[in-house]
Amino acid sequence: MSRSLCPRCERMPDVPEAGGRLFIWPPLGHTADKIRVALARDAMACDDRQADGCLVVTVPENGHGRFAERMATALTAAEARDSRILFMPGDAEPQVTAMGRVDQLETYLTRQQSRWLLDVMRAERVTTMFQPIFYVDEPDRVFAHECLLRGVDEDGALIAPTRMFDIARRADLIFQLDKLARTTAVANAAAQGIDTCVFINFTPSSIYDPVNCLRTTLAAVDEAGLDRGQVVFEVIETEDIHDPEHLAGVLAFYRRAGFRVALDDLGGGYASLGLLPSLRPDFVKLDRSLVSGVHAEPVKAVIIERLVQMAHDLNIAVVAEGVEEAEDLGWLQAHAVDFVQGFLLARPARGPWRPEPGLA
Repeated sequence: MSRSLCPRCERMPDVPEAGGRLFIWPPLGHTADKIRVALARDAMACDDRQADGCLVVTVPENGHGRFAERMATALTAAEARDSRILFMPGDAEPQVTAMGRVDQLETYLTRQQSRWLLDVMRAERVTTMFQPIFYVDEPDRVFAHECLLRGVDEDGALIAPTRMFDIARRADLIFQLDKLARTTAVANAAAQGIDTCVFINFTPSSIYDPVNCLRTTLAAVDEAGLDRGQVVFEVIETEDIHDPEHLAGVLAFYRRAGFRVALDDLGGGYASLGLLPSLRPDFVKLDRSLVSGVHAEPVKAVIIERLVQMAHDLNIAVVAEGVEEAEDLGWLQAHAVDFVQGFLLARPARGPWRPEPGLA
């Protein structure tokens, strides 16, 4: 029997536009004072409910954007993050069934001010750029392509993924954006006829339960006709992983499904290094801050040598990313790294890498 899709990953949230009331629970009295002062400047009605410290703000139709602008200016980021908010249309009073819709004020404000991102996601105006990963001893032979998300604005210009993901985190849209990035990467890799391995990034915090949250991704791989052994799911932002056991469960799910896995930014901090013994990924990527200038910096050289030896002892292949100098490439070729990636070799492009005519 088929299961329904994960509502957390699949559903796009509604952004209020209708008139009604906002119920706000500030963390402190002086935060409430700031809200009152800001609303008074705009002549917006605000009632106090002293029993639970709630402020009730009447918002006219299409007045949410103006309210968001005022709050974004009046409150600090911490105050917006720690305040809670609930929108009730018309004169409706909150009931127990509405408690699941209570959000951080920061989430509400970010969504109001970043409707463009929701528009991009709903219309799926995104694409994939592909950056090749080369064999270190044959830097003109491609081992894999990393799939990199780009948004597309209404004029066709590309939108940087860092901008999209930063807003998505603050607007509680990371589940939906990460899923869209994964499925788009799969579809575009198949459409481009890529026959190498493909590295597809994912954020562990965007996955509650792999069995439910990753069903769409698995279906996309199979429907696209990609060989599961061709796909490597790459964990990004390893420094922000607070639940290694959850991540281990996600990676185990991928492996049981026939995929391989990679850890990003090895050596960029303590977290990724500490994950190696328990996660045992198939690949690790050396952090670009370590790789850059390694040929001339003995401390970096020692660190990379030790990391490569440790990875190989655990049967983990090593990718050095951020290679931008020929001297660094030469050093990496002499020190047992398996694969290399960076602007020196190739920049991200809309299709798979091909050698220049006459150089093949």
